[in-house]
Amino acid sequence: MERGNLPDQSVNIVRIIFLALIGGCLMFGVVSLMTQDTRSLQDNEVYLYAGAATALAGIFGAYFFTLKKTENPQEWVRNHIVGYAMAEGGTLVNLVFFFISGNTTYMYVAVAVLLALITRYPRNPISDDGQDLRSSSTFESGKD
Repeated sequence: MERGNLPDQSVNIVRIIFLALIGGCLMFGVVSLMTQDTRSLQDNEVYLYAGAATALAGIFGAYFFTLKKTENPQEWVRNHIVGYAMAEGGTLVNLVFFFISGNTTYMYVAVAVLLALITRYPRNPISDDGQDLRSSSTFESGKD
């Protein structure tokens, strides 16, 4: 295996997980919107703080973990799954708060975190022509 090139199987597995996480968030968001009129709603100020904290943690996690450079395919997969799970958690927490309260602020925050997740679509770090597709501001894990 060339330096930095990941097997297509590893990248494809992460892509399937990535799409499943996004699909679950989208489905729960649609259900929350469709059932809003049929349930009793209750809002609490604590939801705002918890939702904002998990959203910031999710966005940070998605970018921090998916920008780490590694030559080990298992570590690359692990980093991406952890980052994606953090973003999905921030999205789902805010969707649950929207479901409970009906306050659209939580829906907007959930959409923002979901958009941050979508921007981190898994790509093989080294293309077939050997060009490094990662940004120059990625985090290094270890010495070269």
